[in-house]
Amino acid sequence: MTDASWDNGGGPPAKKGMGTGMKVLAGCGVAVLGLGLTCVVGGVLLKKKIEKDPQAFEEGVLGWAKGKMQKDWDRLRAVVEQLGTDAGARALYQANGRLHEDYATEDAFLAAVRGWRPKLGPLPAEVPLKSHHRRHGQAGPDPAPKTVDDFNVDISKTFGSTRIRCRFPEGGARLSVTFDGERLTHIQVD
Repeated sequence: MTDASWDNGGGPPAKKGMGTGMKVLAGCGVAVLGLGLTCVVGGVLLKKKIEKDPQAFEEGVLGWAKGKMQKDWDRLRAVVEQLGTDAGARALYQANGRLHEDYATEDAFLAAVRGWRPKLGPLPAEVPLKSHHRRHGQAGPDPAPKTVDDFNVDISKTFGSTRIRCRFPEGGARLSVTFDGERLTHIQVD
């Protein structure tokens, strides 16, 4: 008689330990736990940094944001400067073919620009990003700009397209320009 302990009768070998699915699930659980702990510790450290000197933290964040937005602000300033003269507006229209979609002719564009000029003024060299921090208990919309340096600026980027909206303080004119890469594709003043 033979000893059957070495032979399982031709079936698959018996599994030992955890299966592959359980190992993957355990690994994912460890990763989620590690990520959660990292977020908690990072949040606590960030909270302490903010509480230590909230004004310095806010200035640091604003400085970082200004650095990111300055190139786009410089492009907007160049457009506004060109709109200041008929020759500059003509050059802008001729160099940016997609403006033809909104203004069929150069003369139509120049007529629109001449109407905009009294509403537009010079833009500061540095992007005028201000803190809109509200104190506890304040409600309502941000107040309208009151000084030359108090512009309302919004810069948004989507898939290579950049839209810059700026409300001028005097008269409240709203300028909106859109760039597709480096080309100006849309300009409007309300």
